[in-house]
Amino acid sequence: SSNFDRPANRNLVEKRGNPLDNTNPLSKKDQTQEPAPYTVIQTYADRLRFNQSKKGVTIKITEPEITTKQGLPAVLYVKDEVEKDLASTCRFTLIGKFIYTMPKVELIRKNFILQTQLAGGVKIAHFNSRHVYIDLDNELDYNMVWTKQRMNIAGQVMRIQAWTPTFKPEEETPLVPIWISLPELPWHCYNKEFITSLLSPIGRVLYLDSASINKTRGSQARVKVQVDLTKERPSHIWMGYIGEDITDGR
Repeated sequence: SSNFDRPANRNLVEKRGNPLDNTNPLSKKDQTQEPAPYTVIQTYADRLRFNQSKKGVTIKITEPEITTKQGLPAVLYVKDEVEKDLASTCRFTLIGKFIYTMPKVELIRKNFILQTQLAGGVKIAHFNSRHVYIDLDNELDYNMVWTKQRMNIAGQVMRIQAWTPTFKPEEETPLVPIWISLPELPWHCYNKEFITSLLSPIGRVLYLDSASINKTRGSQARVKVQVDLTKERPSHIWMGYIGEDITDGR
């Protein structure tokens, strides 16, 4: 059990520890405020043209080895080139999963555009009778759409999931966005670049809430973070200084 699962008991937290608590009670205003995406007025056709006009990214692939397995051809690649380098071209890809009936793809595209305020383009492609790929152009749009978690498309619920190179439609993704709180974070540390590095052992920082960005709340910073549910999460992180005793940190 950890502070990710239940509110931290302040009496049990070590004085010099920096607790990570994603369930601390906040006002309704703080809980619901999120950074508003930039508003760009574009027609549906404009968004599609923008996406289609983008040049493809060239990825260098080492010449594969050609062999056989069980009498059939087998092509062997360098694993990192496929699962990291090649997959990086899909870093802003999400999965739309319908629980019941999936509407026609054209209807999904139009409804998606109407319900989002994207700064860039989007491409939605059919995968099977329950899933679509959602290719976005930038991190801002990716974070905004993914943290919605679900959308209503023509009366059908579409769940939003993170895409990974090992995506399998019959399995649930282990990647989810959660809120993490940093109580009593030093005032000068309310900086996204700093907090991103501080929380790197936990997951990938998506964004800070409005009160943290605008520094209108000093009791704690709240951060939306992508975490992997299959990995154990620490309840605290120590912050110290290189070359100094870590107990002098927080």
